[in-house]
Amino acid sequence: MFKVETSRFTERYCPNGHELLPQNDHQVKFCHICGAPVRERLTVYDAAICANCNNQVDPTWNYCPYCGQARK
Repeated sequence: MFKVETSRFTERYCPNGHELLPQNDHQVKFCHICGAPVRERLTVYDAAICANCNNQVDPTWNYCPYCGQARK
């Protein structure tokens, strides 16, 4: 069974709307397309968590790939 928890994530973005690749690389200080300084913002979202092992899972999955717990 999956449960839902509120999670926080620091999102890095270009102020001109360009996608940053890779998103988790904090060494990137400037947009690779336009050269604008990269900004950060705190994003809050609902995350699906396995009730058995507490790992984050995709809500469309029918089982947890970490512990094998099936969705009920």
